[in-house]
Amino acid sequence: MTDCTDLMRPENYENLPYRIYVPEEYDPAKEYPLVLYLHGLGECGSDNRLHTSKNSVMQTLLEPENLAAYPCIVLAPQCPRGAWWSGLVPTLMGLLEHAKSAYAIDANRVYITGLSMGGFGTWAMLTEYPDYFAAAAPVCGGGDEDDAAVFRHVPLWVFHGAKDSTVHPDASREMVKALQDAGAAHIKYTEYPDAMHDSWELAYRESELFPWMFGQRKS
Repeated sequence: MTDCTDLMRPENYENLPYRIYVPEEYDPAKEYPLVLYLHGLGECGSDNRLHTSKNSVMQTLLEPENLAAYPCIVLAPQCPRGAWWSGLVPTLMGLLEHAKSAYAIDANRVYITGLSMGGFGTWAMLTEYPDYFAAAAPVCGGGDEDDAAVFRHVPLWVFHGAKDSTVHPDASREMVKALQDAGAAHIKYTEYPDAMHDSWELAYRESELFPWMFGQRKS
């Protein structure tokens, strides 16, 4: 697997290390979509590297053909050890707003995705900021079904492995059902029958994921 870390510049926001990818031919006269990626528990730390090295979403999103098709800005913060993304929701929003103040970002095309702990973080961000994101792709995470109605308007593609023993697939199934019960009209759910907890290795290689995600725009 390719290490894409060096494509991303290391930065820090309020003691939260993060890496950012900005297109080589960045033009401040244009507006770019932004992708916020939240890693899993195993990549927590402070080295500002572990969470982007040999990482399946970075490897796919930052492949030359995808960058050519979907020029975008990518934010990849690193959660400190002992913390949890759901406890850093205000800081993550501050990071997003910081990026928007520094770069020409299309406010109608801000996307979020995350895996495992980052999947939980994705659901948490949707709960707290339901009108901020144009689309979300949580992978093998979960949230509070009681909050589903708040963000039922957000296009979602949810992924999980049927054999996941770390985060049971019911975590995603119940969120999807709650959204459907709340009247969500733009939700997709993919459950891989033979996948365990590493379902992100399949999810981020779905040929339609990036066309779907970058095709979403807030109305």
